[in-house]
Amino acid sequence: MAKFIGDQNQLGFTYESGTYANSSGTLQWIGQVQNFSPDESAGVIPVRYQGAGDRNVDQFVDGPLDFTGTFTYFPQDWKFLMFTLGSNVDAGSPSPYTHTISETNSDDGNAFTSGTTNPFISFGLEASQKAPGTGQNFIRTFQGCVVNTMTISASQGDIISVDVDFVAQSGTFSSGAPSSLTPTTTRPFLWSDVKLHIPSGTVYEEMTDFTLTINNNLEAPHYLNGSRVISTPIPLNRDYELSVTLHATSERTKTLYEQYFMGGSTFNCMLEINAETGSRDAYIILSGCKLMDMDSPEGMEGVNEQTLTIQPKTAVVEINDTIERYNPW
Repeated sequence: MAKFIGDQNQLGFTYESGTYANSSGTLQWIGQVQNFSPDESAGVIPVRYQGAGDRNVDQFVDGPLDFTGTFTYFPQDWKFLMFTLGSNVDAGSPSPYTHTISETNSDDGNAFTSGTTNPFISFGLEASQKAPGTGQNFIRTFQGCVVNTMTISASQGDIISVDVDFVAQSGTFSSGAPSSLTPTTTRPFLWSDVKLHIPSGTVYEEMTDFTLTINNNLEAPHYLNGSRVISTPIPLNRDYELSVTLHATSERTKTLYEQYFMGGSTFNCMLEINAETGSRDAYIILSGCKLMDMDSPEGMEGVNEQTLTIQPKTAVVEINDTIERYNPW
């Protein structure tokens, strides 16, 4: 018997093509994965009925199968923004290459999978726990994964972290050999790569942390169609929220409070994540923003802090890096 040890865990993704929940090609590097927490439900329904003559559960019925989960990683590229927003255009040759990631709506088709359900862009996941010996591994493969929420966050002095919450259609088990996976060796993005522009072009240099959340608000229907798994996940209303903590300054506070918070003016803002200008950078452009809340407590000592809650209407991402394609082809 061998114990499964964390240093042998592996998580990678696969592109899907042709039809929804159909993985294709080799296993791809996600980033520096820190944690993977799948939530798998066999949907067992305990049944009691009259006439059994006891106080116990009388039968177990196999109900709906549900596969969801969350993984956390330190990003080295921004492919999962494509899976979150829905569309990407690759360009540029030779390196550096550009990637323009934009929103898709319910009347937009999926460029890589087809079907009458008009599926949102999806991917597969392979999670493996490895041990010595043949046929001793614990490998779970999830097909038809769709991003429910993506959260990008960082605090001063830290590596940027990404949390992806997903819904999958199906999951399978194997004890054989895991797929090979080649790590990316570039450093992850750091807090020192980040700048906040409000509006675009005016840098707020006193930011101490931020959290950007993109929520697709997925619905996972279990239709009466002869199957225990969900049909294609349905993205409902899309929501953005940017939470920012700043050291308060006289230069910025008047504008934030008077013009944007109490004054109600809309604005555009941008998160710049720039490890190397022109060859390894990302610009998350948030438009039609409203400052929904401005928390500015007053303490006994130290620099006063302000926490801003910003709700954008739309987002687009412009990326430069050395990866030729974010799309599968």
